[in-house]
Amino acid sequence: MHEYVVASGIVGSVAKLAGSLGGHVKSFRVLVGELSMLDVGMLRELLGELSRDSPLSGASISVEVERAVIRCDSCGTEMSFAEAVGRLKDDERESIHFVPELVSSFARCRRCGAPDLRVVAGRGVKIVDVVVQGAE
Repeated sequence: MHEYVVASGIVGSVAKLAGSLGGHVKSFRVLVGELSMLDVGMLRELLGELSRDSPLSGASISVEVERAVIRCDSCGTEMSFAEAVGRLKDDERESIHFVPELVSSFARCRRCGAPDLRVVAGRGVKIVDVVVQGAE
């Protein structure tokens, strides 16, 4: 249950920020990368539960999926994960899903054909747009 560990870390980090600013969290957003392999619904539920009785109590919490972006370092073309792996075999796509850095081992740029691909978005979890009320 990785979602619990992630949710706990998010709540702790946002609460620490609110404490350092001397206020109460009004709202915050969490971006969950498409390739993170986290259950967004479960994460959303856990954030709500763990926020009770904390500086986050009553805060508006938004959890959104950040789409994966793959960039070709040879020509600069950016594409979605689906575009990058769309023509691959199922076992190749599955390997890349579990280890996204393998994208350059199997896929090629749709524009220039180079294998110089890397994940530039949609891999991790980010806390964004934290609004703290009553901060000095």
